[in-house]
Amino acid sequence: MTNSGTAATLIERAAGITLASRLLGHANEQTTRNSYVVTADLVDPVTAEILDAVLGG
Repeated sequence: MTNSGTAATLIERAAGITLASRLLGHANEQTTRNSYVVTADLVDPVTAEILDAVLGG
């Protein structure tokens, strides 16, 4: 996942897909969902723990 994918995923979880789309400059929310936002079941638990620790989650 790219940095923008990580950011979009975090924003989507916290505030919804509309804000994540705006962050990335997408006119279509489906583009954001299909290309950048990762569902929770696809995120490795170790990676999630590391991101939570780094980002203070």
